[in-house]
Amino acid sequence: MTDIAKRDIAMRALVTSATLLLAASPVAAFTAVNGLNVQALPPAGQFEVISSLGAGPREIWCAGAQFAHFRQGAAGNTRLYIVKGLSQSATQPARKSVIFTTRPNAALAAGPKPGDDGNYSVSLKKTGFNLRVAHAEGFCETIIDDVLD
Repeated sequence: MTDIAKRDIAMRALVTSATLLLAASPVAAFTAVNGLNVQALPPAGQFEVISSLGAGPREIWCAGAQFAHFRQGAAGNTRLYIVKGLSQSATQPARKSVIFTTRPNAALAAGPKPGDDGNYSVSLKKTGFNLRVAHAEGFCETIIDDVLD
């Protein structure tokens, strides 16, 4: 076997090992365009967006929508529901997070939407509050525009 063939085999083994390690690692959280990390949680469909200093509703909903779209394959008309409002993170004890789902139970599915009772504010605290993925992902556009300017 030539040295080139041996190096090729070694390189393939290294890439395969690294890929398997990253796939199995809980550290391999999803990072949204705005830098916020998102971690999948049980049960299926739930995930938490880890807040960072200065992150507000637009940033948190953007990260949640990107996770739902790119990791869960959610369509634009799929709704994101708040399971647990802004509070102590489930995976990073020193941080705050919002837990979302794309698979609501009956109580969450009946939750408030923008415009209910004339309120168009985007909540991070109301359990059951929900937006369509496309609506929430629209909050990412200003972030992308700022980066490109």
